[in-house]
Amino acid sequence: GVPKLAIDGRIIFLSNPVNRWTSYGSPNETDWLEVDFGKSKTFSRAELHIYDDRGGVQAPSGYKIQFQSGDQWVDVKGLKRSPETPKGSAKNTATFEKVTSQKIRVVFINSGKARSGLTEFEVWEK
Repeated sequence: GVPKLAIDGRIIFLSNPVNRWTSYGSPNETDWLEVDFGKSKTFSRAELHIYDDRGGVQAPSGYKIQFQSGDQWVDVKGLKRSPETPKGSAKNTATFEKVTSQKIRVVFINSGKARSGLTEFEVWEK
């Protein structure tokens, strides 16, 4: 899928129009979507609007949120997921200890043979 469609401010869970990013066709058990803000930002919440077509793209079995520190990706601390088990065609909220970084990513643990997707990925300071 096209990463910029997951950060265009449009939340559409329908199959049309195609307004999402997915890892459909990926051979990997995990896939990630990264956002580069272009400069350091402070954030402590991410809203994942998970796309689910009940076929090749479904809610992941889990996910983690990471930020870039130097040249390393580091898991955020104190991650709380709501709902705890990711839900498709819905908003999933991740809160964590505040971090400052230029880059954030969500790492999806794909569910079986299905791959993961987002119709929108929002990042907030609070």
